[in-house]
Amino acid sequence: MAVKFSQFTEETVASNITRIVGYTASGNINVQIPPANLDTTYSFATTQDGNNVDLTLTGTKPGSSSTTEVLQFTAGSGITLTAGTDEITIDAAGAVTSVNETTPGTSSGTPIVVNPTTGTVLVQSMAYAGTTNVGHVPTGGSGTTFLRGDGTWATPAGGFTSFDISGDTGTETVNSGDTITFAGGTNVTTAVTATDTVTINVSGDIWTLAGDQGTNQAISVGNTATIKENTTVVVNSVQVGGGVITTGTATDQLLLDQASEMTVTVVNPGSGNQLYIDGAYQASINLTPGFTYEFNQDAATNDGHPLEIGEVLDGSTPYATGIQYYGSTSANTLTAVSQADYSNTTNFNSYATRRVRLRITQNSPTLYYYCSIHSGMGGNITYGGGGGGVTKTVDSFTISNASTNSITVTSATDPTSKDYIDVYINGVYQAKANFSALSGKTLTLAAGNFPNGSTVEAVTTT
Repeated sequence: MAVKFSQFTEETVASNITRIVGYTASGNINVQIPPANLDTTYSFATTQDGNNVDLTLTGTKPGSSSTTEVLQFTAGSGITLTAGTDEITIDAAGAVTSVNETTPGTSSGTPIVVNPTTGTVLVQSMAYAGTTNVGHVPTGGSGTTFLRGDGTWATPAGGFTSFDISGDTGTETVNSGDTITFAGGTNVTTAVTATDTVTINVSGDIWTLAGDQGTNQAISVGNTATIKENTTVVVNSVQVGGGVITTGTATDQLLLDQASEMTVTVVNPGSGNQLYIDGAYQASINLTPGFTYEFNQDAATNDGHPLEIGEVLDGSTPYATGIQYYGSTSANTLTAVSQADYSNTTNFNSYATRRVRLRITQNSPTLYYYCSIHSGMGGNITYGGGGGGVTKTVDSFTISNASTNSITVTSATDPTSKDYIDVYINGVYQAKANFSALSGKTLTLAAGNFPNGSTVEAVTTT
């Protein structure tokens, strides 16, 4: 009788199944198979294969031949494999197995020591031991000690107690915990503007310029005091006029020179152009030593005729000692220029202000004034003070000690007073008020002595 599989009742409990229906390989015969005959059982064994372990699996099934399969466990880096009975032992060869800390040590240059590097690892922190032996801060410090460069704690030597501060007057002691105050005084203010910074400012009028006449001028911070010729009224200046010019020569030094201005024009009297001085043709002009002379060529008649001063009339080499040329396109503006620029007619004709200043001293050579472009227009310069029978005697003294306060001139005739002796110290003219009344030929300083090592020059007029 044929039975359809759909007529079987499904069994879900495997232990209740005693037979399984199947077919033979040939024919069409239904057979009953016990479930146990369908199971394959395995046995295993481990064997050492060098560093590896082989796991051998042997499978058996009722009615069938047994089969064998080998599964190999391969040892990797740092791994050892050991075959045992029914087991395989896996070890980490040479690897860290534990890490521990220990009591801190003293550094010999390495801040952290690890020892050993395999197995049971010990990590040890090393304390700073001075110089290059870096490490952690050692124990033992306090709020009153510091760590020295040798790795030890120490107490600062000589702790602060006090110090003294002094001014132009008075002395105060500054103790620990005191505050020093920078107090402003007259025209001075102070301010703490940043950490550890005290700013001192100057304010108000610092000093006052005063002249023989006019209004005193207050000089405030940032102002520039100018001492100049009396041409226009300038704030913060001393007006100097009446034949005096000023020359700044060095820090804190201003020279006042006796000055005389001569107006230069060009006139053709019928025999060709001539340089006229103060409205008259003068073949020779007399200049007194000790004065600075200004030749004013502002007049338009001077166009094309720049004045030059030399040791040869109509010479090619200009005199250069104690002389300055000025040229400016602005009126009454003294702008220093070179002699070459002044003598360039293009430049010269463009100037509204054209001046030549010459200082005459006792050492000035024979000089001539002339047109630098055209010959035959000038004349010579003579020295003296005018009047007949005038004799000038020049004496030079080298001061060899610090106690010399007088000089004796060598003129043939005794000068009538100190007003007839001009004294220069290292080339600087000395005011008559600096000397006592003349005694014969001996001139004495009113106060103090001549500077040691200085050169004193006396020009005596008799």
